Amino acid sequence: MSFLDHVRHCNAYSLADFVPFRVGSARVGWIRRPLTLELMRFGPLFHVFEDLVHLNPDLRTAEERTAAVDEALSALREDGLIGRLRGERYAVMERPGTEVLFEMDRGAVTQFGIVNLGFHLNGLVGHGPDTRMWIARRALDKTTYPGRLDNMVAGGHPAGLTPRQNLLKECAEEAGIPESLAETAVPVSMISYTMEVPEGLRRHAFWSYDLQVPAGFTPEPVDGEVDSFTLMDIDEVARIVETSDAFKYNCSLVVIDWLMRTGRIDPEHPDFHELSVGLHQPWP
Repeated sequence: MSFLDHVRHCNAYSLADFVPFRVGSARVGWIRRPLTLELMRFGPLFHVFEDLVHLNPDLRTAEERTAAVDEALSALREDGLIGRLRGERYAVMERPGTEVLFEMDRGAVTQFGIVNLGFHLNGLVGHGPDTRMWIARRALDKTTYPGRLDNMVAGGHPAGLTPRQNLLKECAEEAGIPESLAETAVPVSMISYTMEVPEGLRRHAFWSYDLQVPAGFTPEPVDGEVDSFTLMDIDEVARIVETSDAFKYNCSLVVIDWLMRTGRIDPEHPDFHELSVGLHQPWP
């Protein structure tokens, strides 16, 4: 195991079995070929071709597209063709900052290869060689990666919230961080990758924040997402990432990014260039 192993793991995919999903001229996702055949049952909603799936252009507004796709997702879920729907929607767009073309349930975005936004937050105590980092352990009953190590706070980005609103919400819900402290978090980078998984294609992009945490503050699990928090020496955090898969897969990227930004992984490291490129991959 190495730092580079984590980066390569998150950037491993092949488009051989995927076709692009378009809304108008915008390519918003990638869908596996077997699922495209299932979409043909919905008549004019999806125009399915051998090398393309196109959402019905007669749907003119984001609201119309959202409602129509919601119905299709419910039917696909009933037949066990997509995962559990979450009741939380993500914005569907070509890339961050472009027009929101419709909204899709969070539980289906990987099957449709939609760009999935979110954030991760490093909780830091002290500076320089004495820096320590608050590390969360995911709840043991979570459906995804139970018991794995995680960044202090992290979350997906629901439609309708600004990045700052989402940050404040998740800080309060996951770790009991008061708004006055969470407001001081500094956005420092955006990490992106594409990863093929059994469900489909994960095209993730998340903002990374650094938060200087007062020595007297201890985060507390609030909403059940986190089992516990531990304050670790940064050398120990780096060792765990470099030698194991104890962290949830993309949380390792956040730690690697921090180690590079602070010079702990420097240009003398043999993988410095590939790590730098791998943390900021453009999506297909």
